[in-house]
Amino acid sequence: MLATRRSKRNRVPSDSDDLHHQKRIKNGLTSIKMEQKQPLSSVPQNIPSIPIITKQEISKVKEEDISSSEDDDEEEWDLEKRRQRNIQDNAEIFSRLGFQEAKVELKMSSKKYKPKPATKRMKVPKPVLPSRRSQRLQRIDPDGQPLPELPVVETPVFEHARKPSGPLSMVDALFTGNPVEDHHLLLSRLDDMKVKVSFKKEDNSSLTSFVKDLNKLRLHGDRVSKVVPDRIFSLAIHPVENRTLVMAGDKWGKLGFWDVVRDKSDETDGIVVYHPHSRPINDLRVSPYNHQQIISASYDGTSRCCDLQKAVFDEVYVTDEDDDNLLKNFDFVSADTLVYSQQDGTVAFVDRRTPGTNAENVYSLHPKSLRTVSVHPLKSHVILTGSTDCTAKVWDMRNLKTGGKSNKWLDEIGHSKNVYSAYFSPISGKYILTTSLDGTLNVVECTESGKLGKRKVIRHNNHVGRWLTPFRASWHPSREDVFVVGSMERPRQIQVYDSEGKILRNLTDPDSLGSVCSLNAFHPTRNVLVGGNSSGRLHVFM
Repeated sequence: MLATRRSKRNRVPSDSDDLHHQKRIKNGLTSIKMEQKQPLSSVPQNIPSIPIITKQEISKVKEEDISSSEDDDEEEWDLEKRRQRNIQDNAEIFSRLGFQEAKVELKMSSKKYKPKPATKRMKVPKPVLPSRRSQRLQRIDPDGQPLPELPVVETPVFEHARKPSGPLSMVDALFTGNPVEDHHLLLSRLDDMKVKVSFKKEDNSSLTSFVKDLNKLRLHGDRVSKVVPDRIFSLAIHPVENRTLVMAGDKWGKLGFWDVVRDKSDETDGIVVYHPHSRPINDLRVSPYNHQQIISASYDGTSRCCDLQKAVFDEVYVTDEDDDNLLKNFDFVSADTLVYSQQDGTVAFVDRRTPGTNAENVYSLHPKSLRTVSVHPLKSHVILTGSTDCTAKVWDMRNLKTGGKSNKWLDEIGHSKNVYSAYFSPISGKYILTTSLDGTLNVVECTESGKLGKRKVIRHNNHVGRWLTPFRASWHPSREDVFVVGSMERPRQIQVYDSEGKILRNLTDPDSLGSVCSLNAFHPTRNVLVGGNSSGRLHVFM
């Protein structure tokens, strides 16, 4: 038995041993492949070749292992010896291939790079250079020579600013180009003016007789003149009987006086223009209680009285300039009390006897702007207003409330579009005359209590466009059955109607009247009619 064991220890390795040897070599190479590949040096040429083992040999070795009956201890000893031999063989192969050196290089290259701490460098201060300045801002050219000085730009001033508050001398208010001598000549001629006592005395002549006188009116070239520089917004005839004095207010606050009939020896044209306001003078009237006073109301929010005796424009009523509340027109309640229609739909009552230029009471009547206000000639507590809210309304001033509270009207006249004007008839107030953008003139009966009755609608073209002053049909100052209005018909004409809507006469002249006369007025006691157009010209029919 011992001899057998010795023989087994000293026996030559069989094919089975070679098989196990090849497997171990193969396993060793597999473990090498799992490591990270690195570039290798050239492979030596004298590496021994590995013998190839077939499947039959493997199965034969398995059968021999199964049939063997060696002791486990000897087998383990042989396996350990073979393992050690394989390790040595593998080490030799790896050494020849340079795997060990490559592994060491790989480990060295995989070490993290730790940069050396940077040494702080001393900052060298940069030299401070002078800041560059634009030669244009220094006003010098590229050669260093100074450029010419820029022209001085004056601070812009609002061209149409409100005139200074307080009285304004007529001489100081003279418009550019009007000599002072013409101003003095105008006042001297009005010193001996003759006016009938009652401004509102009724003309009792029949309508037929009035039409005969109306047909005598003629227009001549010397009775057409440009009185104010811009579009006419207001018009009036002074009631003086021994002179024909007409007045017009224009778009930019100029007030022109024209003495139509002059002496043959006069070297002037009889026209004197003043500048008391800065915006349109929308209403102009001679006071029925003092014919030396002419009241004007302007869009600049001021109303002034031109006193011909004092030769001054006094302030009557002034609104807050910040409110920009335009004054549209006014009427006389009494000798000292006036009522004004305003842009914000209110009416303001002003008493000239109280100090200051503020209103005594302001009443809110319409939600939109007012156009006109008219006082009943017999019942001074009854007023009539026309508004852009398409209505004309009758009010009792005794029932009005201040403080923005709602007020109730007595009666109203409805229109489909804006109402340009609404006036009581001048003697008894039994008629109301309205002009509307809806293309109608309306004559409405009115009782003394303010209630409205029968209404006469007259078709009339009131579409004057943007550049013409709107029509405002107005009563004859001494009659309740006659009114006058401008016309868009050709040839250009001024139309006179009766209260029933019948045209009494179309005043025209192909040679001297070639434009639309938007505003027209009758002299209260003489057979004189004046019409004003939108270029500042007045046409006087006499």
